Amino acid sequence: MNMMNKLTNIRLKGTAVTLSALFAMGLVSCNKWLDKNPDDRTTLDNVETINELLTSGYPMRSNILMYEVRSDNAADKGIRAWANPTTDREIYTFQEYISSTYQDTPTGYWNNMYECISVANQALKGLEELKGLTADQARKAAESKGEALMIRAYSIYMLAQTFCRPYDPNTADQYLGVPCPTEPEDVVLKDYKRGTLKETYDRILKDFEEGYALIGNSYAQPKYHWTKTSAAALGTRIYRTLGQWDKVVELGNFVLGTEPGIMLRDMTKYRNLSYNEQKKLYTMPTENTNLILNVAMSWWVGSVADSRYGLTPSIRTQAGYGDHYNFLRVEITPNGPYFGGTLYANFPKWWEYFKVNNVQAGTGYGYIAVPLVTAEEVLFNMGEAYAMTDNYPKAVDALQLFVTKFFKGYSAADDRYTVTNDKIVSFYQTDQRVFKPFYPLDETQTAYVKAFTDMRRVAFFQEGLRWLDIRHYNLPVEHNLLSHRDAKSSSVSLEAGDPRYAFQIPSSTKGYNLEPNPGYEKSDKSLMSSENQ
Repeated sequence: MNMMNKLTNIRLKGTAVTLSALFAMGLVSCNKWLDKNPDDRTTLDNVETINELLTSGYPMRSNILMYEVRSDNAADKGIRAWANPTTDREIYTFQEYISSTYQDTPTGYWNNMYECISVANQALKGLEELKGLTADQARKAAESKGEALMIRAYSIYMLAQTFCRPYDPNTADQYLGVPCPTEPEDVVLKDYKRGTLKETYDRILKDFEEGYALIGNSYAQPKYHWTKTSAAALGTRIYRTLGQWDKVVELGNFVLGTEPGIMLRDMTKYRNLSYNEQKKLYTMPTENTNLILNVAMSWWVGSVADSRYGLTPSIRTQAGYGDHYNFLRVEITPNGPYFGGTLYANFPKWWEYFKVNNVQAGTGYGYIAVPLVTAEEVLFNMGEAYAMTDNYPKAVDALQLFVTKFFKGYSAADDRYTVTNDKIVSFYQTDQRVFKPFYPLDETQTAYVKAFTDMRRVAFFQEGLRWLDIRHYNLPVEHNLLSHRDAKSSSVSLEAGDPRYAFQIPSSTKGYNLEPNPGYEKSDKSLMSSENQ
């Protein structure tokens, strides 16, 4: 299935009966009409139909814009740069988001994740009710159950990463989780409870471990499904969150195999491509690093460069590209170029697929292909796990492999590009940043964790993953605010322990009596004043 067909199929699933269809049905006899279902619901009476349902259990919304704008990858570039005057600013200033329920918003993301969970629950219920299966059908049903459980595990995990406090086993039973429904909805307004963060992660682990044991790789288009490989990659992210390092290494080795280099993005081939060619290639299924791709409705392509709140050259330099800001002490230039200058800084990673819904008006929706997990992330998760278990030679190997693939000018004969323990430890000895995960870090571990976090930031600019690192390590974030004269007038910040590391749950959940996140009651409305717009 090619990309545009996939988009079309996703859009058509679940379409309600239209008025013109009802008129057409009126031409059919009454008896024939009564023989049919009164709507377009599908009867889940075989594995094939359930598998079709599961294709709509993957996210149709993206978290990238809200994660990037919230993180320290964003700065206020002033009124000369475009921005939605409320959408981006509410996120940038750590306010409760109330402006929209559509794509690229916390509310839209919340709603869509629960739609995915609903699909998974419906599929699991249908699989449970299948009877009289042959051995081959039973095998396929088991793999489908694994996929459904992985959909639910991913959805709940990302909801927790977005709307809950950072995970800490010492406080997880004190903080709010998210509702974790496991049965299909059979009433209009069901009574849901948020439960604790511990209960949420217990559910994530149960679904992941059971799903991983069942899931297979037998798909015509495996890059658009959870498979054994992509599920293992997701597992390295989940277990890193929990600090279970042996599990990270075990699953990471399964993903990367004995030749991890062939799994990573080879940035050398991007150098001779045009800007648009690079954008198209970055999220193609032919890139080995893209372990699972998701098609999401998003305007991120239009926002990534133009938004008032986004990447600037100074952020890029201080994040590790400048020769004073990385442990190799060289000017780091990725093989894939960086574009845009001060106002429109961006990396060519995102290609928009525009689907027209009104030909005459020329209007429609933008879609992007989003890698949900990549081989580079797995490599970084493994390297960090090696450092946390004092296996520093393996941690050095992980960083070295990344350098060979990513940095322009790399040569094995050039000592400047050789990663060593001494270079890492000596560079970070004077680094004053304080990392505060829930587990202890000694001096050497701290140096390696900072190195991997810095390289993750370099690799994943404008992909959203920086926000997850900020949460995990309780890193401070300070956002500048420019006045209408583009002069610095004030700033707003997050510090370790701030409850606003969790996005506020949507206001619409009040109808379900869900307890909101604390910390937003005294939001500073002056941050939204006309002076700063």
